Amino acid sequence: MKQYSTRLAAIHWLTLLLFIAAFYYGHEMDETEIATTKMSLYPIHFLIGNIVLILTLVRAYFVHKDGKPAPLESGSAKANKLSKTIHHLLYVLLIALPVSGIIMIFTTGVITAFEVNDASKLPDLEKFTIHGIHGALVTLMLLVVALHALAALYHQFILKDNLIRRIAIKRFKD
Repeated sequence: MKQYSTRLAAIHWLTLLLFIAAFYYGHEMDETEIATTKMSLYPIHFLIGNIVLILTLVRAYFVHKDGKPAPLESGSAKANKLSKTIHHLLYVLLIALPVSGIIMIFTTGVITAFEVNDASKLPDLEKFTIHGIHGALVTLMLLVVALHALAALYHQFILKDNLIRRIAIKRFKD
């Protein structure tokens, strides 16, 4: 097996796009001071985050069902271990981030504001530890995604080993 299945590749790229969208809406929520705007962004951010969580769990199932290509050996035990660690961290973070968001929604009073449909009841999330945890997970995720992307680009353009073909939706015959 030289490529991930089409469905795994599609889930990979869709998850990336949805993570970018979730990051954007989360950033907009954090930056706005207008409570009604914040309230209108919550459902979008929450929905996208939950889709990311579901896709991650579906992807884990299909990795088990479809299999995956053998890891590329770089010739360096440290680089191989780092690659494996980054891939595992991506899965952990793609689960931990939405879960921390769900915990935040249900433990800070955000749900109460939606139940009474009153944006003025939205809590100041900065006062809650879970908000800091969620933010730290976002920062860690951005770092891990950047390392993952840089490694892929290094393989593709420096080592020229066509690594990106492995996760392409298009099928190749090699």
